[in-house]
Amino acid sequence: MAFGKRQSGVGAAAQAFNVDMTVAQSQAANDSAQPVGHPFRWLLVLLACGAMFYGLFVTYGPDILRDHRLAGTWQPAYDLQATEGKCERTNFVITRCSAKIISVARPDQAPIAHNFLMLFAGGGGEALVPVRSTIDRNAVSIFYAAETKLWNRTLSFVFSAGILALFSFGALLVFLKALNSF
Repeated sequence: MAFGKRQSGVGAAAQAFNVDMTVAQSQAANDSAQPVGHPFRWLLVLLACGAMFYGLFVTYGPDILRDHRLAGTWQPAYDLQATEGKCERTNFVITRCSAKIISVARPDQAPIAHNFLMLFAGGGGEALVPVRSTIDRNAVSIFYAAETKLWNRTLSFVFSAGILALFSFGALLVFLKALNSF
């Protein structure tokens, strides 16, 4: 046998190997894939995905709906001041911004925390201009979030909610399959 030359595979070792592989393949084809792990583990995954999905809807959903309802009615609020504004970008994809809006006219009033999420966009050094709606005077926001990046925030919310819903549904299916096989 020459080094580096292909062999035809007709030897006794090759035939025995192929027979064993044929048996293993037919056995693997007959077995159905069983979920790995105890059903309790998949229940925890389901609860975690469901909690993140619920948390996303509770924290970001009402703000986005309010901003869409009040779009075009925002005007600068000169009696408010934005402080402690920062945007943190993760892996050039997710940007989480936060700011506190305080009242200049009534400094004893508690500051309003404003948080928002964007995908594939950064803060870019934008000025944090506090705005108030002309329709609902109690609604305050940051102009950058309420008008400039509203559609980015909306699409980011829909995409994130869709991914979490998909993970929750997948965890539910695997949990049910693990529960039936247990």
